[in-house]
Amino acid sequence: MDEQDGSAREFDMSEGLALAVSYLEDPSDVPCPTCGPGQMEVVCYLDAHAIESGDVTPAAPEGDYTVVLYCHKCGRAAALDLSRGGGHDRAEDREAA
Repeated sequence: MDEQDGSAREFDMSEGLALAVSYLEDPSDVPCPTCGPGQMEVVCYLDAHAIESGDVTPAAPEGDYTVVLYCHKCGRAAALDLSRGGGHDRAEDREAA
């Protein structure tokens, strides 16, 4: 925890990447990059496309979804967007620009 204001700092880019790789390898065993194994919990799964619209909608962990992880030791959370870029065609958006 950040001792100055009492709040947990955010995961940096390399920690977020480590979380994502660990989750993709074994979703049931994701170690916190700082605190180690046995501390991270999957809090929920959210619809990745609904988040783009500003809605928070629960989803099943299949297809395009975002997983929210929380470390019980350091108090940090991470939202990993596991959407595959399908659904709405982003290539068409780039071509139109």
